[in-house]
Amino acid sequence: MATVIYRCPVGAPGECPTSATRGYCQVHMFQQLERHDPAEDAPQTDAPPTDARPTDAPPVGAAAPSAPGPATDPEAATRPARPAEPQRPPGPSPRRGQEQPQQPRPARAPVLRLALIVAGVLLPVRAEHRRGGGGLAIGRDEPDCAAIPGLAGLDQLSRHHARLRWIDGALYVEDLRSTNGTFVDGRRIERATRIGPGCRLRFALDLDVQVVEIDEFGAPR
Repeated sequence: MATVIYRCPVGAPGECPTSATRGYCQVHMFQQLERHDPAEDAPQTDAPPTDARPTDAPPVGAAAPSAPGPATDPEAATRPARPAEPQRPPGPSPRRGQEQPQQPRPARAPVLRLALIVAGVLLPVRAEHRRGGGGLAIGRDEPDCAAIPGLAGLDQLSRHHARLRWIDGALYVEDLRSTNGTFVDGRRIERATRIGPGCRLRFALDLDVQVVEIDEFGAPR
């Protein structure tokens, strides 16, 4: 059985006398002795523990040493950044002097040719590109209606009754504040109304008109 001794916890080895019982140090009068196991003073062997690792190996969980990076330029912090170059679409770049192929232009809408059938007479509507914007004027005193027989005797028709005009490639009919009104497919109009082939117009109470499409020779399709 190992012998238990008590010694001063603050004194150097051999400075303060030990005791077999708990008490106070004779050198440090107010310092209580503490229990000490002599086995703790046994010399330690130099054999490394079984799980010892090489001293040059990094401990488990430690980050591996990073490779030395490139040398930093001290002027890089003050040097202005270069603007990013625009990205070019994939594909071979044209050679110098070689022109880029032109993009195909959108196909234009076919030119619409319309006419009115008034009292058996084919009355073509002037094209949009003609002087004055094209179109057609309807009325007893309108020159566009001079070829229509008996038109001057229609008292219900105003002298300047209505007008047909093109707007963005489409034909519209507009009443010119006539007394008896203008009708499109049986309905009286109050504002410019779009018309096309197959529409039936009526000016006043007794002039029925049909809208037809004609070819480049002026014949109904």
